[in-house]
Amino acid sequence: MSAFILQNNTLWPIFEGFIPSILLNAFFLIYVIRNKFFNDLPSRDNKITNELSAHISEINVNLIAEIEKNKAHDESITAEIKRILTNVYKKLNAKINTKITNELSAYLPEINSTFTAKLRRINNKLNAKLTAEIKKINSCDADYASEAQRVLSIVNNIEEACHNDFASVNASIKAL
Repeated sequence: MSAFILQNNTLWPIFEGFIPSILLNAFFLIYVIRNKFFNDLPSRDNKITNELSAHISEINVNLIAEIEKNKAHDESITAEIKRILTNVYKKLNAKINTKITNELSAYLPEINSTFTAKLRRINNKLNAKLTAEIKKINSCDADYASEAQRVLSIVNNIEEACHNDFASVNASIKAL
């Protein structure tokens, strides 16, 4: 877990560069400590120790030089990584948008037909209700028309009776 945390740390690139040097120094230190606890150090071991120390120093110098050189290129590498990631995100976004568009295009006719069918059912129900109301209104109109016809017939009868009475009154007046 700590190695994972260290990898996500900003100091990881620096630490990562020194790992070989640290390991070499640790092995050398273990070798020296082992030899210090033994009293019978032959001169050959001292010679090996000195040679190892010289090689480790040379390796450390080379590693430090390489690390410094890599630090100079680190910014350009970071910019390149960002550029690559940006391109990947753009392509991924385009693919996702295309996928969504294709899925919507595939389901849109189905949704449209379902919606149209529901609208047709609602329209048919409303038309049936309106037709029933129109029939009620027409039957009421027919009743009103027959009632109006009956009233007009009565008015015509009254008018005719009045006209006949007026004619008889007028004839009576002329006779006088």
